[in-house]
Amino acid sequence: MKVKIACLLCVVAYGYVSAQDAQGDRPLATLKAEYEEHHNFKDKDGNPKEEKNKWMLQLAPGISYFYDPQEFYIDSLQNDPNGANVYWGAWKDGLDEFTRTGADVFKILEERGLRGGSSYKCLKNFGEEKMTVWDANMGDHCRYYVPMDDLHWEIADSTKTVMGYECQMAKADYHGRKWTAWFSMDVPVTDGPWQLYGLPGLILEAASVDGDYSFVIKGLQKCKEPIKNPYERKNTYVGKRKKFLKQKDYNRRHRGEFVAAMTGGNVNLNNIDLVHDKN
Repeated sequence: MKVKIACLLCVVAYGYVSAQDAQGDRPLATLKAEYEEHHNFKDKDGNPKEEKNKWMLQLAPGISYFYDPQEFYIDSLQNDPNGANVYWGAWKDGLDEFTRTGADVFKILEERGLRGGSSYKCLKNFGEEKMTVWDANMGDHCRYYVPMDDLHWEIADSTKTVMGYECQMAKADYHGRKWTAWFSMDVPVTDGPWQLYGLPGLILEAASVDGDYSFVIKGLQKCKEPIKNPYERKNTYVGKRKKFLKQKDYNRRHRGEFVAAMTGGNVNLNNIDLVHDKN
């Protein structure tokens, strides 16, 4: 009998290494911004859906780090012996419950605050004029680099207020997707969410013109904390941005076929939403 579930994850306990070794001592962030991302897309039946994600941007002199705080929490747990026992114990409980009753493993993890977030993370190095990006694709973990010389803004006359800051509009075409951003020179940091940067003030709000993606700042505060460690799995390979994203998109569209092949047809994926990367 075939088992139908919302999603299935093959759990493998990969080891991690500290990305600090590759980046040197982590500088102190003096400012951090919290963003909410809205992702609009259509499910496999063509129905419109919206997904919300939380992100954090740490800002230090010459460097910044953009990451999902929930995924960082999970990475931190897995790098601590006691935390790893808690995390993998929850997975075991969830899989046992699934075997007995067909319960949703991910719902069990979410109830315990242990469901992971996005594997995407981005470290901007303004001195080297490059971004280091980590991401995953069906269990394969990749690190790739993006040059910081192909994002060019056109500043417009429009203004508006975002979270109490007066902002000015700017537009850009970045990697084939058009973006509109609102930046404030009251926060003199040439950075922003995701891979957006290069304006004379922090980007507080940004949206793709096609309506698929948007970011809006939810919090901004001074701090004095090390840039978070971009934990890197030991099986991470170094790849090329376009090749990785092309493969990721292909795998997402054919994930049902892959899972069916890996399980001998014993598992069908149902109600999987096909989304697209903004990378």
